[in-house]
Amino acid sequence: MENTSKQAKTISRRDRAFYRRRFQHRIHLAIANLFAEEAEAGRVTKKQLADTLERNAAQITRWLSEPSNLESDTISDILLGMDAEMDPRIVRFRDVGKGNQAHPLILRIERRAQPGPSPKGPFQKLTDSGSTAYSRVLELT
Repeated sequence: MENTSKQAKTISRRDRAFYRRRFQHRIHLAIANLFAEEAEAGRVTKKQLADTLERNAAQITRWLSEPSNLESDTISDILLGMDAEMDPRIVRFRDVGKGNQAHPLILRIERRAQPGPSPKGPFQKLTDSGSTAYSRVLELT
């Protein structure tokens, strides 16, 4: 009997690592931005959050300083300590429009590979879950 089920495509270790790190970065940005907003409004400090979660203030500083592989329980606790919760949304790749942007590093590589003048065009402000980056828009003709 022939197997009619779809064959699972193998995902490379590089791609898995990229998407894991990007997810960690997005979670970190969401938490850090919320903390920054709450702290600026005078509603929370690192010390208050540490006391609320029964943690050391140094641990709160580590969590807010850089992306890390936080457990979902830890993420929930941090948000609860700031009187918030996440509203997760899952997006299928096929539902995401293909952008017309390229990372500046990719543009430099392409310019070296292509003869002739370098691509021209305005820089566009890009945001990703609160982060801001600038990238040159490639004109596809």
